[in-house]
Amino acid sequence: MLVKAIMIPANQLQCISVDNNLKEALHIIDSNRLLSLPVVDGKQFVGVLSKQFVYETYFRNFEGSKEEFLKKKVSEMIKTEIMTISKDTPIEDAASIFITSKIRFIPITDDKNQLLGIVTHQAIFKEYQKIFGNSDENVVTIYCHNFKGALSNIAKIIAKNDGNIKNIVQKDTDVMGLQEVFIRIEGEQFDTIVKELIKKDMMLVKRNRKIK
Repeated sequence: MLVKAIMIPANQLQCISVDNNLKEALHIIDSNRLLSLPVVDGKQFVGVLSKQFVYETYFRNFEGSKEEFLKKKVSEMIKTEIMTISKDTPIEDAASIFITSKIRFIPITDDKNQLLGIVTHQAIFKEYQKIFGNSDENVVTIYCHNFKGALSNIAKIIAKNDGNIKNIVQKDTDVMGLQEVFIRIEGEQFDTIVKELIKKDMMLVKRNRKIK
């Protein structure tokens, strides 16, 4: 999936303008229930204004009155060295950026540096939740030492017992070639499916039974 499917479009964001003062900018941030927002000059992406940075600057470095401080232009406080991505960036690449940085959102721009929107932590977490489901669903996690043909065998066992695979995720555990397969299953014969999977000597299974 690409970030354009989960981004908040620029036309739905009340962005901060370089012409705003800090009082206006903080009101816009609070109205959007975010801790920072992109700053634009027309449609051009300029940088990011962080509420935390504004407060830290005021309490640590500013010697004038609060009213004087809030009259300052946004341009004096923005961070301009900001990583941006395109709308065709895979969400897993965006997730990696969040993991390795402290940013609260990632600006999405086009080849002319015009702001198209932003992607947030929450949007990505929601997509991963769709993959892994909720704790009250029928799920099995299978560990396979010999992975060749394993997915085919697993699917056959589930289908044979009237089960339906809703989601499947496979990853390498980096432990002696052990593969982890996470599967969400629909079907009334979930217990039977688990028992049949356990019969396979190459598989170690743990499960989460749907709560009825």
